[in-house]
Amino acid sequence: MVLICKLAGIIFVMGAAGYLSLSMGQNLDRRKCELRGLYSIFIQLKSQIQYMGDTLPECFEILSKGSKGALSDWLMGLTERLNTKQDMGFSKIWQEELDRLYQISALAPEDVEPLRELGDKLGAADIAAQLKAIDYALLHMERNRQALEETMEQKKKVIVTLSLFGGFMTLLILF
Repeated sequence: MVLICKLAGIIFVMGAAGYLSLSMGQNLDRRKCELRGLYSIFIQLKSQIQYMGDTLPECFEILSKGSKGALSDWLMGLTERLNTKQDMGFSKIWQEELDRLYQISALAPEDVEPLRELGDKLGAADIAAQLKAIDYALLHMERNRQALEETMEQKKKVIVTLSLFGGFMTLLILF
């Protein structure tokens, strides 16, 4: 009976370590996917502003229909808040919604940071300044995505190694 309990404990501890590494690896994959989606959204936003002349709430509503997951929720929240014409300005709404995006997505702080500067430029009468600000944000998003992709395989290997090592060390302590 003791042997069966020890075997069950070993299986549970190693299973938990494996699940932890799998979960953390999926979070990296989700971050990469969301960075690509965010890049695509801002390319489309640039086109909407430059060629269609849509207002920002209209742009965000259109973009939310073409995106999924946390990015779609973020864009819909942004659209709703801009349409309700709250007493706060666009910049304040933008900052609050970026904070919400960071909370509901797998994006890292450095992924959201270039977007913070857009709050002052988007919605301005000067379309050229808006487009330049979007280009600047796109440049930083692409740099973050490339850096993530370059280190992603190494990070996944480290995650698996450390979680299995932690599982083995837990087994040594327990048994």
